[in-house]
Amino acid sequence: MTSVSESAFAEGLSALLRRELQLDAPRVRSILRIAAGTAIAVAITMVFQIPIPPYVAYLIFLLSMEDTASTLMFAVAGLTAATLAVALSVLFYVFDASEPALRIPLLALSTFMGTFLSRTSTLGPVAFLAGFVLMLSQTLIDDVPSAEAITHVVLWLWVVVATPVLTIVVLNLLTGESPVLLSRRRATALMEAVADYIELPSSQSPSLLREKLVSLIQLRGKAYIWDKKLKAFAEEDQRMFGLVLEILQIARNLPPQLSTTSRHALAFSVRQSRWLFLKRRGIDTAPVSPPQDSAEPASDPACQALHLALRDLHAQASGEVPAGTPSESPTHPSGFFVANAFHDPAHARYALKVTLAVMASYATYTLLDWPGIRTAVTTCFFVSLTTFGESAHKLTLRIAGAVLGGLIGGLCLVFVMPSLTDIGELCLLVAGVSALCAWVSTSSENISYAGMQMAFAFFLGVLQGYVPASDLTVLRDRVVGIVIGNLWISVFFTSLWPVSALQQARKLWSSSLERLSALLVAPTAQTATQLRLDVTTKARQAALLKSRSAFEGQWVPGSRPPDTADSEAAAMDRLTSSAFIVQRLQSEHPKPNADLEASQRLLWLSKGAPAEAMHPDAPSPTSLVDLARLHLNQEIDHASRLL
Repeated sequence: MTSVSESAFAEGLSALLRRELQLDAPRVRSILRIAAGTAIAVAITMVFQIPIPPYVAYLIFLLSMEDTASTLMFAVAGLTAATLAVALSVLFYVFDASEPALRIPLLALSTFMGTFLSRTSTLGPVAFLAGFVLMLSQTLIDDVPSAEAITHVVLWLWVVVATPVLTIVVLNLLTGESPVLLSRRRATALMEAVADYIELPSSQSPSLLREKLVSLIQLRGKAYIWDKKLKAFAEEDQRMFGLVLEILQIARNLPPQLSTTSRHALAFSVRQSRWLFLKRRGIDTAPVSPPQDSAEPASDPACQALHLALRDLHAQASGEVPAGTPSESPTHPSGFFVANAFHDPAHARYALKVTLAVMASYATYTLLDWPGIRTAVTTCFFVSLTTFGESAHKLTLRIAGAVLGGLIGGLCLVFVMPSLTDIGELCLLVAGVSALCAWVSTSSENISYAGMQMAFAFFLGVLQGYVPASDLTVLRDRVVGIVIGNLWISVFFTSLWPVSALQQARKLWSSSLERLSALLVAPTAQTATQLRLDVTTKARQAALLKSRSAFEGQWVPGSRPPDTADSEAAAMDRLTSSAFIVQRLQSEHPKPNADLEASQRLLWLSKGAPAEAMHPDAPSPTSLVDLARLHLNQEIDHASRLL
């Protein structure tokens, strides 16, 4: 799935939904696979009377990823987490089965450790799922009369997880999407889209293309795991996609008056590189016909920089490594914990806020003697994110999805369930509604979580036991629990160390300025490639956070007014394009002092210090690279008044 574009919330709701719900062949196969997996899991649950059937069905949604490699890795992680959590639960029961005063601290400790390790360790998903299952198992003891009975219930929890895991693994091995084919198709489509953007800028959104390219780089790593032979292309692909991102960023700065002939010639270079890229990987496609008219000489720094970048892209696609580019890839330190796990207080603060929300939700339904709303605890685990804007966005999707799923479940309870006579008919109903929910859940992060919650609310209402359900109060209680969990998350995330999504976006912009400063004085081509990739990745993350800040309102005030965020983002895009152009052209007319001065100004700007204004009596530019340096300094002057 793709990430959120920075204009996702600026466009109309109808346009957003049209884009998010657009179907293609891989997505249709994913929807059918999820619907079939859910129906099979429900049939197994009903036949063998496995406890809590709604969770069995929901885990099919939770475990299903866009490609087979991701699904298998996540399924194995989920089963590992469940095994670990069940073993720890049985151990905890030895001490706290008859001691509520001890059980509550252990409940809080398991929640805190699960959320803390999910952010700070290499076993993030496993730690999160293990913490969740461990917390859930500790709350079940309130409803079970004896220690022997609760032990049986907890052991059944492992079966609850194992059933959907085995179902989704078998389905993906038989019909799953290969990450190799998926990444290859996306690479081909994205290179064509970049060519279309160069040819006709209004045909594509450059921000959305950037997000898809960054996501493709992540998918590419899974393809190497799936097919070991592709590792021979790993370094080449890394450089190539870095060049495509650079080309896209430079193309945003092309002059509007650039002739159609020049745009056709530039787009042809991208398409020719795409053809070479596929040919070297054994895929025969029709060669691209060159344009009839020859390209005009470059008269703009962006055009000249784009020509040079396209020349390198052609060399990479044809298998030629540019001179001066080392073949070694940089090594990254590895360890169980991230570098700042115990030095950055944000990790512990986040875990503490989630723990307090979970304990408040647990206390709410316990003191009210209303166990039907225990979904409040589950909500706290799955809604909480780093910033308040992200949590509020997910909160909105969860409530909307729960209401829609609850409405569908209620209608089915009243009008459909009384007429069902066997498990087969129930599975058909579940498959149909699951397909509808999967249509939403396979979209981007804009709305995908709403589809997950539609499915969960529907399963909670319809799969109440092993006989046809007819009690609407169960459905009502589950939806009320979701609302209560969201309220507690909102209380703690806005009152304790609130983290603004917009503030985090501005930190990423500052970090990008540091890397742009280093880019202008990069000693090697390999270093420059990595710095450009870091900048574009951070730009994608900042765009996501800026869009999420729309959900914060005035709850989490920032150091600067939020209405300047669009201007700041536009200034950063122009600065990035200008720096990329200068770095690409600087070898033609080296001026180390000029580049060092611009680098220093960017570094001052990243630290929040005002960049010294460009001298008004600076000499007039005598070459394209001098003109590019002038444009960069003008953009720094403009950005210093905003950032």
